[in-house]
Amino acid sequence: NRRHRRVQGVPAFRHLSELPRTPELAILATPAATLPALLAELGRRGTGVAVIVSSVVSGKTNRTVDPYPALLTAAKPHGLRVLGPDSLGLMAPRAGLNASLGHRFPPPGHLALVAQSGMVLTPVLEWMASRGIGVSSMVALGTGIDIGFAELLDEFADDPDTQAILLCLEALPVGAAGTGVEIARSFLSAARAAARVKPVLMVRVGRGGDPVSHQSDVVYDAAFRRVGMWRVQSLRELCWAVETLALDLPVNGDRLAIVGNSRELGLLAADTLLAEGGRLARFSGATEAALRPIVPGAMPDNPLDLGRDAGRSRFAAVLDILLEAPETDGVLMLHAPNALVAAADGAAAAIEAVERHRARGGQRLGVLTCYLDIDNARAIRRRLRAARIPAYDTPNDAIRAFMQHWYQQRNRIALLETPPDRSDRFAADPSVARRILRRALVEGREILSASETSALLTMYGISSQTAASASTAQPTAPVLLDLAIHMVVDSVFGPVLLLGLGGGAAALSDEVVAVLPPLDPVLARAALAHTRIHRLLQNVDPDQDGLLDDVVLLLVKVARLIVDLAEIVELALNLIVVTATHLAVGTARVRIATVTTPAHDRLAIWPYPRELEETLSLPDGSTLWIRPVRPEDEPGFIAGFAQLSREEVRMRFMYVVKELTHADAARLTRIDYDREMALVALRQRVGQAPGLCGVARFGHGFDRARAEFAIVLLRDATGIGLGSLLLRRLIDHARRQ
Repeated sequence: NRRHRRVQGVPAFRHLSELPRTPELAILATPAATLPALLAELGRRGTGVAVIVSSVVSGKTNRTVDPYPALLTAAKPHGLRVLGPDSLGLMAPRAGLNASLGHRFPPPGHLALVAQSGMVLTPVLEWMASRGIGVSSMVALGTGIDIGFAELLDEFADDPDTQAILLCLEALPVGAAGTGVEIARSFLSAARAAARVKPVLMVRVGRGGDPVSHQSDVVYDAAFRRVGMWRVQSLRELCWAVETLALDLPVNGDRLAIVGNSRELGLLAADTLLAEGGRLARFSGATEAALRPIVPGAMPDNPLDLGRDAGRSRFAAVLDILLEAPETDGVLMLHAPNALVAAADGAAAAIEAVERHRARGGQRLGVLTCYLDIDNARAIRRRLRAARIPAYDTPNDAIRAFMQHWYQQRNRIALLETPPDRSDRFAADPSVARRILRRALVEGREILSASETSALLTMYGISSQTAASASTAQPTAPVLLDLAIHMVVDSVFGPVLLLGLGGGAAALSDEVVAVLPPLDPVLARAALAHTRIHRLLQNVDPDQDGLLDDVVLLLVKVARLIVDLAEIVELALNLIVVTATHLAVGTARVRIATVTTPAHDRLAIWPYPRELEETLSLPDGSTLWIRPVRPEDEPGFIAGFAQLSREEVRMRFMYVVKELTHADAARLTRIDYDREMALVALRQRVGQAPGLCGVARFGHGFDRARAEFAIVLLRDATGIGLGSLLLRRLIDHARRQ
């Protein structure tokens, strides 16, 4: 400060050179023109991070000149990291650090908040403070020219004080850190790693109402689901998701029991539950028998109306029964105020029942509450939250929070499923397909002919006339459904497949499912789950999943084609006819262009690296296959783990692991090839099937500066140099990256 020696009692200095010691963190709120010089001087002095709250772009800024490179040029040579510009700052309550323009400093907690615009976070912080919910950290990225979402996701994923991460996103930036899909790939890679260890919530703002914005939002939604993030649609939903996460509500299904002192409130909640895709729990005979002496009326039904005179003992008795009922996945307790019973009695009943349930070791399901007594609501909610029972303003809020939590859990479970090995269903030779494309490009054509398109699709197991179960098709079978698949190149995420209803591009704007290549059957099926197309296919084929499997496999094949052939910039399968017995692909159009970069560089998700596959012949006549791990290797991992000794397990995992569970094996086999690699060795002796005999893996962080590695060999694979071979292959791959 050039005018004062002290500001609000704090010493002030005119120049950075006058500071008595080097600051670890600097906050810059000076005019844009002064920032590069300040960053350079801070960097020379050894400052670690600079938070720029100033706005670099204004109405007077020359828009033809990009102001951001000058900031990075000044900071990067010295290792100075930059948060901003136009950042609200950061908070770390546990450390007592408030380096922000925020008006409220929250208490320490276990939720990390990250947003591009800090002004989105201020109402969330206000809401959290009113409910006594703290945060582990708050970071507002601003323009995000240096420090971004990916790096912070890695940081908070490893932070033991952070139990969940909340992101507020408008759009992924493209700045000096990367171009094209590089930022998207880095973001998705970090989000996937974080979502495997703790919940990651996302709210996206600025979705717009025009068709282009709608399609972009559909693609963002597909990307979020693909990596296991939990998306909410509004700040209100975000706040209630925070409530659910902060209190660690267990949700393991969508069957909800609703109990209250008002039939109308219960029916309102039931309507919302069904509209959100949930289910009312159907009480078993044993549960009905236990409830009958307590619940007024002839037959206990869900939702349960305990009567307007229901007091503490009646609520507690019913909750005791429902919390132990195996046919329920959660209980919603509703209370409408009246003069007969104090609302606090119902809250006390909920607390007592939940505490008894926990004392018996019950952790399978939880209780949600909704108290509509405005005069006493705050005090009641405070008591409930102290007992780790979430309390919501309305039945709709409670239902949506419950269903959001369940959808997130189900998505994470689906992403860990082991896909079937369907490599024998189709085998493509990209080199042959590429020759067709190059010949057309040499001839100056960007649209493939009908015969070229048919040949290209046939190579990937897609006939231009029929696909999947065509051999059983009846030409006169009635058409039950029309589908279309388009491939478009998204400006953020690269190639995206859009599956829609109808036979033309116009239909895609109505009902569309977006998926990012590469795909396997599990990922494709998860993308279709709970969509209108999924429901229509189930209606067409209610007794079996044959047609759904055909659509899933078709998506996998098209995704494989797009992964292999970077020359394809647009693909349209405009008429996919669905009958009761088959899928038939009608018209198709392929547009191509010359490319100068590797095929994988345009993908937001790194595909299976086939170039690392290797076959070796061993002196004893056996064959050794070395290749990157695949999700379908999970059974081999579980079987191989059973052969390891206790000491071998301890040396690999650094602690005793008694059993390799499905979830553990899925995490080891369904990897992100962009930030980790696992090479498996399979040995086949004469007359025997190939079996897993060794695994070597490494993983690196955001900066790619360091990596951790591990090698495990089964005993019958030792002494042949396999360990050193796998390690050399890992090192070679890491260097190439």
